[in-house]
Amino acid sequence: MMDIKVIFPDQSQQTQPAGVSVAEAIGSWKKEALATAVAASVNGASVDLNFALAEDAKVEPIDIASKKGLSVLRHSISHVMAQAVQDVFPGAKVTIGPSIEDGFYYDFEYAETFTVDDFEKIEKRMKEIVAADYPFVREELPREKAVDLFAGKGEDYKVELIRDLPADVSVVSLYKDGDYVDLCRGPHIPRTGMIKAFKLLSVAGAYWRGDERNKMLQRIYGTGFADEQALQDYLTLLEE
Repeated sequence: MMDIKVIFPDQSQQTQPAGVSVAEAIGSWKKEALATAVAASVNGASVDLNFALAEDAKVEPIDIASKKGLSVLRHSISHVMAQAVQDVFPGAKVTIGPSIEDGFYYDFEYAETFTVDDFEKIEKRMKEIVAADYPFVREELPREKAVDLFAGKGEDYKVELIRDLPADVSVVSLYKDGDYVDLCRGPHIPRTGMIKAFKLLSVAGAYWRGDERNKMLQRIYGTGFADEQALQDYLTLLEE
């Protein structure tokens, strides 16, 4: 098997076998860095920790408390929220759910109007998903197979997103946790059990793709932090 050179942020270098995961490489460099990493930068691109290194690379762990790390964490929490919403409210359709400054959101199409009173039920299901400690598993599918997958689930918005990708995109990435699957480029945290502190905050209307000619959706906002104390500090700040 071919060996590759891995360069770390302190400019130290290691020789590793091709195919070594980012997590294995970081762990052999500094175990403490791996303990707080949620993803990594490989030659400037953000990837999952189980990403396999095939060639020489500059590798930098993305710490959960950093700005990038919080963005990855919150994006993963948004997926868990979408999963919970669909579990608690069958028939809800998912659209997009990015991380944003200080939090995340996910847009849904649902016949009934969500209210803040629904948050307790959604958060309860989210905590169950976190407790299950499901791994986030990345899969890649040929574009048309991904269309078939989401069409079969009745997820029209995901089908539209895939069909609107540039013509030269032949493969799309999905992420699974438990039996839930979502269209996503990633990266994500390794497991749902890494989520320690989150709160759903508000719900508002939002047009699909920000176009008032499109359907009005329901946007649920939330936030998440690396630990409960940071979350409580943020919530206190919001109240002031």
